[in-house]
Amino acid sequence: MTKSCLKLLFACWLLPCWTGMVHAANELVFGIYPLLSPSQTVERFAPLEEHLSKAIGVPVTLRSAPDFAKFIDRTRAGEYDIIFTAPHMGRLAEKRDGYRRIVMTGDVTVVTLARKDGPVQALADLKGRTLAVGSRLSMSYQIVNHALRKHGLAIERDVRFIDPASFSNVIEAIMRGEADAGATISQLWDAATPEQREALREIYREEPTPGFLILAHSRLPSGILKKLKLAFLDFKNTEAGKAYFKKTQQVDFRPLDAETMKRIDPYSAVFDNP
Repeated sequence: MTKSCLKLLFACWLLPCWTGMVHAANELVFGIYPLLSPSQTVERFAPLEEHLSKAIGVPVTLRSAPDFAKFIDRTRAGEYDIIFTAPHMGRLAEKRDGYRRIVMTGDVTVVTLARKDGPVQALADLKGRTLAVGSRLSMSYQIVNHALRKHGLAIERDVRFIDPASFSNVIEAIMRGEADAGATISQLWDAATPEQREALREIYREEPTPGFLILAHSRLPSGILKKLKLAFLDFKNTEAGKAYFKKTQQVDFRPLDAETMKRIDPYSAVFDNP
């Protein structure tokens, strides 16, 4: 197990970090929202962690949280110096928590899957059945719920919500029969195993929405913020970056503008009435 993995799994994952102690050690805390399992997060983000550390000359340490709600709470408390997060959670962090825009990934597409040998062939077939989504607070939940409403259905009224703990578990929940269908991002579906792709089918695909956002806390010096932005933008030109984008299908890191943030506002409204 790598040093990064040890730090993430044992010191950081379930316990909150203490920002003052982190700054005393001259490190930056990189908060990754809990889209994937801990081990998958380490595998995916360790190369980016190393790239940022070298580029800005300050050690960067990965952190996350057990669930979306705790990640939002820790973001609000300022426990992360940098965050990689869902669009609506990033918009909330900017408007409420004093985080500044750095970059974003390419667009994200939400898909809904069901077993080929099962009774669910379309969203309308989900009435009285179960749907796995990574979190009630996710954009995927809102997107699929909006699509269901076009058929006169709603999650938790007509469709029972199944919480699989992370998006990386959605496909397995369907495979094991724990859910009749599941909503996840297309990148995870594209990375499914041959067995999973043979057993499942896509029953709904949403139009692309803004991708993952990377923001930094406003307490960071302007010099560090500039270095961070350049480091993210340059990542695609490195061998590690090419491998990262090929695996994640996030395309690249690109500038994050005000117009994109406005597109996200309808989704961040979910936090207005928690």
